[in-house]
Amino acid sequence: MSRQHPAPSRELFHEELHDAPHLRAVIAATLAATPVDEEALRRGVWTYVRSERDRSASPESVVVALTELVHASAIRTAFVRRSVMRRVNRWCVRAYFGHPGGKAVVAGVGAPSVASMAAPPMIASNR
Repeated sequence: MSRQHPAPSRELFHEELHDAPHLRAVIAATLAATPVDEEALRRGVWTYVRSERDRSASPESVVVALTELVHASAIRTAFVRRSVMRRVNRWCVRAYFGHPGGKAVVAGVGAPSVASMAAPPMIASNR
């Protein structure tokens, strides 16, 4: 499937051009594991999303890339794939825009770097 992705709004450094494919490969490898290591997946998603946000990628292009990774994964059960997709989307939104109830994070406006931000704690559910 060929989709046009928006051009970045600033010149990218050589290292940044190689980060996105590597980070997507890490997420794909995590999705290929059985069972999926949720903590590793969450950290991979957060790192990828922050990297893409820092290079001024649109939120839509990030969601599309993550959706394609989940759909291309070896997860066979539709129920499990939808469940993983919901969590990945939630992590994506939080990583891109900030924590709910907290200060929003906008690239270039006092936003912390990818390396300086820690992933939020996992929220446990009793469901």
